[in-house]
Amino acid sequence: MDDGGAHANPNQIKPVPSPNLAGCTVILVRTQGPINLGMVARVCGNMGISDLRLVAPIAELNCEDSRKFSTHSRDLLLSARVFPDLAAAVADCQLVIGTSARFRDSELGSSLAPAEVPSLLATRPAERWALVFGNEADGLDTRELRCCQAWVHLETFGDNSSYNLANAVAITTYVIATTGVPPVRGENEPGAPREAISALYDYWLGTLDRIRYFRRADVDRFRPMLTRMLSRWHLTMTDVQALRGMLAQVNYHAFGRRFDRLDLEATESKEPEPPAGPG
Repeated sequence: MDDGGAHANPNQIKPVPSPNLAGCTVILVRTQGPINLGMVARVCGNMGISDLRLVAPIAELNCEDSRKFSTHSRDLLLSARVFPDLAAAVADCQLVIGTSARFRDSELGSSLAPAEVPSLLATRPAERWALVFGNEADGLDTRELRCCQAWVHLETFGDNSSYNLANAVAITTYVIATTGVPPVRGENEPGAPREAISALYDYWLGTLDRIRYFRRADVDRFRPMLTRMLSRWHLTMTDVQALRGMLAQVNYHAFGRRFDRLDLEATESKEPEPPAGPG
Protein backbone atom coordinates (compact mmCIF):
# COMPACT_ATOMS: atom_id res chain seq x y z
CA MET A 1 0.00 0.00 0.00
CA ASP A 2 1.21 3.50 -0.86
CA ASP A 3 2.38 5.31 2.24
CA GLY A 4 1.75 8.71 0.67
CA GLY A 5 5.44 9.44 0.35
CA ALA A 6 6.11 9.10 4.08
CA HIS A 7 9.63 8.08 5.02
CA ALA A 8 10.44 5.06 7.14
CA ASN A 9 10.71 5.78 10.85
CA PRO A 10 13.37 3.52 12.42
CA ASN A 11 11.37 3.55 15.69
CA GLN A 12 8.48 1.85 13.88
CA ILE A 13 10.51 -0.76 12.04
CA LYS A 14 10.42 -4.28 13.46
CA PRO A 15 14.05 -5.21 14.27
CA VAL A 16 15.64 -7.68 11.89
CA PRO A 17 17.98 -10.21 13.58
CA SER A 18 21.62 -9.84 12.62
CA PRO A 19 22.73 -12.77 10.48
CA ASN A 20 26.06 -12.63 12.31
CA LEU A 21 24.39 -13.73 15.55
CA ALA A 22 22.32 -16.54 14.08
CA GLY A 23 22.71 -19.61 16.31
CA CYS A 24 24.61 -17.67 19.00
CA THR A 25 24.51 -18.82 22.62
CA VAL A 26 25.87 -16.62 25.40
CA ILE A 27 27.39 -18.56 28.30
CA LEU A 28 28.29 -16.97 31.64
CA VAL A 29 30.71 -18.90 33.85
CA ARG A 30 30.69 -18.59 37.67
CA THR A 31 28.99 -15.18 37.60
CA GLN A 32 29.18 -13.38 40.93
CA GLY A 33 26.84 -10.40 40.53
CA PRO A 34 23.05 -10.63 40.17
CA ILE A 35 23.05 -7.18 38.53
CA ASN A 36 25.38 -8.50 35.85
CA LEU A 37 23.10 -11.49 35.32
CA GLY A 38 20.15 -9.18 34.77
CA MET A 39 22.03 -6.79 32.52
CA VAL A 40 23.43 -9.57 30.34
CA ALA A 41 19.93 -10.97 29.89
CA ARG A 42 18.82 -7.53 28.77
CA VAL A 43 21.72 -7.29 26.30
CA CYS A 44 20.74 -10.68 24.87
CA GLY A 45 17.24 -9.29 24.35
CA ASN A 46 18.71 -6.25 22.57
CA MET A 47 20.83 -8.44 20.31
CA GLY A 48 18.16 -11.01 19.49
CA ILE A 49 20.00 -13.81 21.34
CA SER A 50 17.48 -16.24 22.78
CA ASP A 51 19.82 -18.80 24.34
CA LEU A 52 21.47 -17.77 27.62
CA ARG A 53 23.27 -20.45 29.63
CA LEU A 54 24.87 -20.29 33.07
CA VAL A 55 27.74 -22.39 34.39
CA ALA A 56 27.87 -22.82 38.18
CA PRO A 57 26.56 -19.31 38.92
CA ILE A 58 27.62 -17.86 42.28
CA ALA A 59 24.96 -15.13 42.19
CA GLU A 60 21.33 -15.93 42.91
CA LEU A 61 19.52 -16.27 39.61
CA ASN A 62 16.07 -15.15 40.76
CA CYS A 63 16.44 -12.18 43.09
CA GLU A 64 15.32 -8.56 43.16
CA ASP A 65 18.48 -7.18 41.51
CA SER A 66 18.66 -9.77 38.73
CA ARG A 67 14.98 -9.29 37.90
CA LYS A 68 15.21 -5.50 38.09
CA PHE A 69 18.15 -5.22 35.70
CA SER A 70 16.86 -7.76 33.18
CA THR A 71 14.31 -5.22 31.83
CA HIS A 72 12.03 -6.90 29.25
CA SER A 73 14.23 -10.04 29.36
CA ARG A 74 13.19 -11.50 32.69
CA ASP A 75 11.78 -14.66 31.10
CA LEU A 76 15.06 -15.22 29.25
CA LEU A 77 16.99 -14.89 32.51
CA LEU A 78 14.71 -17.10 34.59
CA SER A 79 14.58 -19.80 31.93
CA ALA A 80 18.38 -19.88 31.42
CA ARG A 81 19.74 -23.41 31.66
CA VAL A 82 22.29 -24.02 34.42
CA PHE A 83 25.22 -26.42 33.94
CA PRO A 84 27.81 -27.76 36.39
CA ASP A 85 30.78 -27.02 34.11
CA LEU A 86 31.63 -25.46 30.77
CA ALA A 87 32.17 -28.76 28.99
CA ALA A 88 28.55 -29.71 29.67
CA ALA A 89 27.28 -26.28 28.64
CA VAL A 90 28.96 -26.39 25.21
CA ALA A 91 28.34 -30.06 24.42
CA ASP A 92 25.90 -29.26 21.59
CA CYS A 93 27.90 -26.34 20.12
CA GLN A 94 29.91 -26.75 16.91
CA LEU A 95 32.13 -23.74 17.67
CA VAL A 96 33.04 -22.22 21.05
CA ILE A 97 34.65 -18.78 21.36
CA GLY A 98 35.99 -17.75 24.76
CA THR A 99 36.91 -14.29 26.00
CA SER A 100 39.75 -12.99 28.12
CA ALA A 101 40.90 -9.59 29.35
CA ARG A 102 44.43 -10.97 29.62
CA PHE A 103 46.63 -11.98 26.71
CA ARG A 104 46.92 -15.76 26.47
CA ASP A 105 48.79 -16.03 23.16
CA SER A 106 51.46 -18.38 24.47
CA GLU A 107 48.80 -20.85 25.71
CA LEU A 108 45.97 -20.43 23.19
CA GLY A 109 47.34 -18.82 20.04
CA SER A 110 46.47 -15.36 18.75
CA SER A 111 43.30 -13.68 19.94
CA LEU A 112 40.49 -12.35 17.75
CA ALA A 113 38.93 -8.92 17.80
CA PRO A 114 35.11 -9.04 17.91
CA ALA A 115 34.94 -7.71 14.34
CA GLU A 116 36.86 -10.81 13.15
CA VAL A 117 34.27 -13.26 14.50
CA PRO A 118 31.94 -13.08 11.44
CA SER A 119 34.86 -14.07 9.19
CA LEU A 120 35.64 -17.00 11.48
CA LEU A 121 32.00 -18.11 11.31
CA ALA A 122 32.11 -17.88 7.51
CA THR A 123 35.04 -20.30 7.40
CA ARG A 124 33.78 -22.51 10.23
CA PRO A 125 29.96 -22.44 9.93
CA ALA A 126 28.04 -23.68 12.94
CA GLU A 127 24.32 -24.05 13.55
CA ARG A 128 24.95 -23.51 17.27
CA TRP A 129 27.99 -21.57 18.48
CA ALA A 130 28.87 -20.08 21.85
CA LEU A 131 30.38 -16.90 23.24
CA VAL A 132 31.74 -17.64 26.70
CA PHE A 133 32.36 -15.01 29.39
CA GLY A 134 34.09 -15.77 32.67
CA ASN A 135 33.83 -14.74 36.28
CA GLU A 136 33.99 -10.99 37.05
CA ALA A 137 37.05 -11.35 39.27
CA ASP A 138 39.32 -13.65 37.27
CA GLY A 139 37.61 -14.45 33.96
CA LEU A 140 37.91 -17.88 32.41
CA ASP A 141 40.64 -20.14 33.73
CA THR A 142 43.01 -21.97 31.40
CA ARG A 143 41.04 -25.23 31.61
CA GLU A 144 37.86 -23.43 30.57
CA LEU A 145 39.58 -21.61 27.73
CA ARG A 146 40.84 -24.96 26.44
CA CYS A 147 37.19 -25.88 25.88
CA CYS A 148 37.16 -23.10 23.24
CA GLN A 149 38.39 -23.22 19.65
CA ALA A 150 39.11 -19.47 19.56
CA TRP A 151 39.16 -16.54 21.93
CA VAL A 152 38.37 -12.83 21.82
CA HIS A 153 40.27 -10.04 23.52
CA LEU A 154 38.62 -6.63 24.00
CA GLU A 155 41.07 -3.76 23.72
CA THR A 156 40.98 -0.99 26.31
CA PHE A 157 42.37 2.50 25.85
CA GLY A 158 42.74 3.70 29.41
CA ASP A 159 44.29 2.53 32.65
CA ASN A 160 41.54 -0.04 33.35
CA SER A 161 42.57 -3.23 31.59
CA SER A 162 39.22 -5.05 31.72
CA TYR A 163 35.54 -4.30 31.25
CA ASN A 164 32.60 -4.94 33.51
CA LEU A 165 31.05 -8.28 32.54
CA ALA A 166 27.79 -6.86 31.19
CA ASN A 167 29.69 -4.18 29.26
CA ALA A 168 31.99 -6.81 27.75
CA VAL A 169 29.00 -8.87 26.58
CA ALA A 170 27.33 -5.75 25.13
CA ILE A 171 30.42 -4.53 23.27
CA THR A 172 31.36 -7.96 21.91
CA THR A 173 27.90 -8.92 20.69
CA TYR A 174 27.19 -5.46 19.25
CA VAL A 175 30.39 -5.40 17.22
CA ILE A 176 29.77 -8.92 15.94
CA ALA A 177 26.15 -8.08 15.10
CA THR A 178 26.98 -4.93 13.14
CA THR A 179 30.18 -5.91 11.31
CA GLY A 180 29.32 -5.77 7.63
CA VAL A 181 25.60 -5.34 8.35
CA PRO A 182 24.10 -2.04 7.11
CA PRO A 183 22.37 -0.10 9.90
CA VAL A 184 18.66 0.71 9.77
CA ARG A 185 18.38 4.48 9.67
CA GLY A 186 15.19 5.15 7.74
CA GLU A 187 15.21 6.97 4.43
CA ASN A 188 16.87 10.29 3.74
CA GLU A 189 14.52 12.99 2.51
CA PRO A 190 15.49 13.88 -1.08
CA GLY A 191 17.36 17.08 -1.78
CA ALA A 192 15.54 20.20 -2.92
CA PRO A 193 15.63 20.94 -6.67
CA ARG A 194 18.28 23.37 -7.85
CA GLU A 195 15.61 25.88 -8.81
CA ALA A 196 14.50 26.13 -5.18
CA ILE A 197 18.11 26.35 -3.97
CA SER A 198 18.88 29.16 -6.46
CA ALA A 199 15.78 31.05 -5.37
CA LEU A 200 16.95 30.69 -1.77
CA TYR A 201 20.35 32.16 -2.70
CA ASP A 202 18.64 35.14 -4.32
CA TYR A 203 16.33 35.68 -1.37
CA TRP A 204 19.19 35.37 1.10
CA LEU A 205 21.33 37.88 -0.80
CA GLY A 206 18.36 40.22 -1.25
CA THR A 207 17.69 40.15 2.48
CA LEU A 208 21.35 40.85 3.30
CA ASP A 209 21.28 43.72 0.82
CA ARG A 210 18.15 45.20 2.39
CA ILE A 211 19.66 45.17 5.87
CA ARG A 212 22.79 46.87 4.42
CA TYR A 213 25.13 43.97 5.00
CA PHE A 214 27.00 44.90 1.81
CA ARG A 215 28.06 48.39 2.80
CA ARG A 216 31.68 47.28 2.49
CA ALA A 217 31.26 44.18 0.35
CA ASP A 218 30.22 43.34 -3.18
CA VAL A 219 27.11 41.20 -3.64
CA ASP A 220 28.54 39.46 -6.71
CA ARG A 221 31.73 38.57 -4.89
CA PHE A 222 29.79 37.30 -1.85
CA ARG A 223 27.48 35.02 -3.85
CA PRO A 224 30.12 32.33 -4.63
CA MET A 225 31.03 32.09 -0.94
CA LEU A 226 27.38 31.65 0.05
CA THR A 227 26.95 29.09 -2.75
CA ARG A 228 29.96 27.06 -1.59
CA MET A 229 28.77 27.14 2.02
CA LEU A 230 25.24 25.97 1.25
CA SER A 231 26.48 23.39 -1.27
CA ARG A 232 28.10 21.50 1.60
CA TRP A 233 24.64 20.91 3.11
CA HIS A 234 22.08 18.36 2.00
CA LEU A 235 19.21 20.85 1.76
CA THR A 236 15.76 19.32 1.45
CA MET A 237 12.61 21.27 0.57
CA THR A 238 11.81 21.28 4.29
CA ASP A 239 15.20 22.92 4.93
CA VAL A 240 14.71 25.46 2.15
CA GLN A 241 11.28 26.40 3.43
CA ALA A 242 12.59 26.73 6.98
CA LEU A 243 15.46 29.00 5.89
CA ARG A 244 13.14 31.14 3.76
CA GLY A 245 10.83 31.41 6.74
CA MET A 246 13.68 32.67 8.92
CA LEU A 247 14.70 35.23 6.31
CA ALA A 248 11.09 36.29 5.86
CA GLN A 249 10.87 36.96 9.58
CA VAL A 250 14.05 39.08 9.41
CA ASN A 251 12.38 41.14 6.67
CA TYR A 252 9.16 41.43 8.60
CA HIS A 253 10.88 42.48 11.80
CA ALA A 254 13.08 45.05 10.02
CA PHE A 255 10.64 46.41 7.45
CA GLY A 256 7.16 45.29 8.46
CA ARG A 257 6.72 43.06 5.43
CA ARG A 258 7.96 39.61 4.36
CA PHE A 259 9.43 40.61 0.99
CA ASP A 260 10.59 38.06 -1.49
CA ARG A 261 13.11 38.99 -4.16
CA LEU A 262 10.61 39.86 -6.88
CA ASP A 263 8.48 41.90 -4.49
CA LEU A 264 11.58 43.70 -3.32
CA GLU A 265 12.69 44.59 -6.86
CA ALA A 266 9.21 45.77 -7.81
CA THR A 267 8.94 47.93 -4.71
CA GLU A 268 12.37 49.49 -5.14
CA SER A 269 11.66 50.36 -8.81
CA LYS A 270 8.57 52.40 -7.97
CA GLU A 271 8.82 56.16 -7.62
CA PRO A 272 7.58 57.33 -4.24
CA GLU A 273 4.04 58.67 -4.38
CA PRO A 274 3.61 62.36 -3.52
CA PRO A 275 1.98 63.04 -0.20
CA ALA A 276 -1.78 63.50 -0.29
CA GLY A 277 -2.90 67.14 -0.47
CA PRO A 278 -5.19 68.76 2.03
CA GLY A 279 -8.91 68.00 1.90
